[in-house]
Amino acid sequence: MMAVSIPVVVNQQQQKKHTADKFSKAVVAYAEHANVQKRAATALLKKIANVESNHPMGEVCIDIGAGPGVNISQLKQHFAQVYAVDLSFEMLKLAKNSTASLCADMDALPLLSNSVDVIFSNFAVQWSSNLAELLQELNRTLKQKGRVYLSCVVDGSLAEIATAFAKVDQQSHVNSFHSVAQLKKYSAKAGFIINSCDQVCYQDAYQSPMAALRSLKAIGATNQLGTQKRQGLLTRHALQQVCAAYPLTDKQAMVSYQVVLMELTKV
Repeated sequence: MMAVSIPVVVNQQQQKKHTADKFSKAVVAYAEHANVQKRAATALLKKIANVESNHPMGEVCIDIGAGPGVNISQLKQHFAQVYAVDLSFEMLKLAKNSTASLCADMDALPLLSNSVDVIFSNFAVQWSSNLAELLQELNRTLKQKGRVYLSCVVDGSLAEIATAFAKVDQQSHVNSFHSVAQLKKYSAKAGFIINSCDQVCYQDAYQSPMAALRSLKAIGATNQLGTQKRQGLLTRHALQQVCAAYPLTDKQAMVSYQVVLMELTKV
């Protein structure tokens, strides 16, 4: 059953707890379903391999939104110290590596200013309650000439799901993500040089619309951003309407993510 569109005002603290709960509940299924996240991480790690060969190995890196720590081992190939940071304690407990972990809110990192050499963040910053302020927080934490490697879901994502739900009502059932232009603007204003900014469309294919819808829940991506969330359950008839309206490609239900891969340097 899927959430219907009944708006309820929530404050920022409630939203943070809601986000943490969503990802904590997704712990078991996350590794199986986070295929798009893996592809984005691979692209970011290639960027790191190309750039970090020109920097010393004795540097500190933090992985923001580390989840179950799937990228820690690869990051340790490039950096002397790697710390996993995530809002979900359950996700961090799942990490099967020996790195230090910190359960914390990325929007208010409990770290000293100018204390980190590199920040890595894959498929996480779009869940920030204020992306412009988050980028300023990342800049604060970094040392001079510190680098950021991030992927961020942007506007145009989950188009198939939006199309299917449009048959049920006129309310939004997918998150509203920032545009590429906004992301560039926020990065520059926060004090970063944008070394690269590449937009990629990643897709997952499922055998049925229902499987596609369930995949979002499996990775915790049913979280609603902003000042409203939705609760309640779709009726069986409404859910059938959504599945019937889901656009298919070669008899498969696609889930598309528009993703920006960025490499930033603190001025």
